Order: sequence, then structure tokens, then C-alpha cells
Amino acid sequence: MNVQEIEDIKKLLETYFEGNKEINAKKILSTWHKDAMIISTEKTVGMEGWVEFEEYYMKKLDGDKTKWDIDFEIVSLDVFKGCAIVRVDVKYKVDQEVFGETQFLNLLKDDKGWLIYSKIFKFYPLT
Repeated sequence: MNVQEIEDIKKLLETYFEGNKEINAKKILSTWHKDAMIISTEKTVGMEGWVEFEEYYMKKLDGDKTKWDIDFEIVSLDVFKGCAIVRVDVKYKVDQEVFGETQFLNLLKDDKGWLIYSKIFKFYPLT
């Protein structure tokens, strides 16, 4: 694996994570390809899912971001010839509710750099 590619991917993921922590759809969307898909057992959505994410959580928190906390851990990162898959374990705190999510992010590199093309994920309770 090319060390520079790994650093570039981690930088992209940091922007993605910051956007999630800030509940900022615009920042999140800057890390995704415009035709990307978000897939779970509950539903499949396109990039409008990030706008829904922002609206849903801001309403659930009554606009109080102090009730929001989200932590990311990159569990694995595999890169090969302009393709990458990243497993990320996420821990959410929404007011008094705490739950986890495992994400598998698929990335592609083009002449402009790395972008996320899809996310497959599952939520689960944390005990």
C-alpha cells in the first residue's frame, strides 16, 4: 500500500467524521461522489440521505448539539489500485440514547482524488 494514499484517505475520512460530529450535511457531502448510495437493511438512499440525517438529528436534539456525541474508530483500511474499503465502528450518543453502527465505506480514486461511493451499515444497541 502506498503511504500517501493511506494519508489521503484518512484526511478524507477526517472531514467526513467532522461533518458527522458537527451534524453538517454540506461537509459530509464534500467527501462523497454525487451518485453515491447509502444502504442498510432498513432502506437505500442517495445523497439526500445526508440532508435527512441533518434534519432528523437536529430536530431530535431540539437544536442542542451538546446532547450529541459521536466517535469513530477505523477498524480496517484496504487499498488496491485506486479502490479502497474501510470498516468504521461508530458510537452514537443522542441525548440519553447510546447505540453503535458498523459502516463499510467503498472509495474510489480519480484524477481529483479519493471520494466515498457507497456505505453499507447496520445500527445496533450498545450495552
